[in-house]
Amino acid sequence: MPVSVTPLGHDLHLIDGYMFDEPQRLACYVFDTPERVVIECGPSRSVGNLIAALDHLGIDDVATLAVTHIHLDHAGGAGRFAARYPGAKVAVHPAGARHLADPERLWTSASRVWGEDQMESLWGPMEPIDADRLLVVDEGDRIPLGGGRSVEVLATPGHAKHHVVYLEDESGGAFVGDAVGIAFPHGHMVQPVTPPPDFDPELVTTQLRRLADRDPGFLGFAHFGPDRDPLRSLAQAESRLWGWVRWIEEAARSGPTHLADALRSWVLSEYEAEGHDAEVIEQYDRNTFWPMQVTGVLHWMAKRGAVG
Repeated sequence: MPVSVTPLGHDLHLIDGYMFDEPQRLACYVFDTPERVVIECGPSRSVGNLIAALDHLGIDDVATLAVTHIHLDHAGGAGRFAARYPGAKVAVHPAGARHLADPERLWTSASRVWGEDQMESLWGPMEPIDADRLLVVDEGDRIPLGGGRSVEVLATPGHAKHHVVYLEDESGGAFVGDAVGIAFPHGHMVQPVTPPPDFDPELVTTQLRRLADRDPGFLGFAHFGPDRDPLRSLAQAESRLWGWVRWIEEAARSGPTHLADALRSWVLSEYEAEGHDAEVIEQYDRNTFWPMQVTGVLHWMAKRGAVG
């Protein structure tokens, strides 16, 4: 089982969760402080990689697992993680808590996107968590790290209504889940993530600007790793987000039938025009489920009455 741990300073480590058995698909963050906090656990299929890395660090107890939102690539393994660390609470937004206690509706919803036949092989089973193990957190709450330090909770709907960002002053980290997008380590080009049913680009924009106002030292992307130029990346995230939305809006009204394929072709050609090399473009392409991105924007348009 692979172990990849990168110290980030201030008792903070990045752990590569090796989601889908590949490097740089999911970043988990651990504060090795008097009250240990782990941010993100990934799906149950790969959560053993996170546990192995914690073993490697000599960590055998965790105070809190904090998930940014309940999508399976961030929180699908929370039940298995909680079983391994029986003293740990699982921090989650109020809109997500009931789905961690009883994952059936979440599993069914995800199955519509990924296909029932793919769920187990992609994500592994999702195990329920006892309600008394859940730490329900919302805007302004703090999760203690010990020694006078804590993680602040910022409620950030837009990608999902149950999304939060975690801020920590001493490290300067803003652990953003999918609130900003995906940004891989080859220069941290930011790409939107626009899934149904909650995606709302206006709300996403609000969160991007709120994060910029906080001026963090770095953005801790779940996909993948720390970005030390946050203001540039937040501005790029907003610009590219609205570029995608406007392209899909126009294409949905007058453009090609196969929107997912057309969006992929347009985006990748834009990346080529921007001068990104083939390896970078391939990594973003491989990490993007194009039909889901289109569906999220179309769903938002339908809620606004912009498309039938």
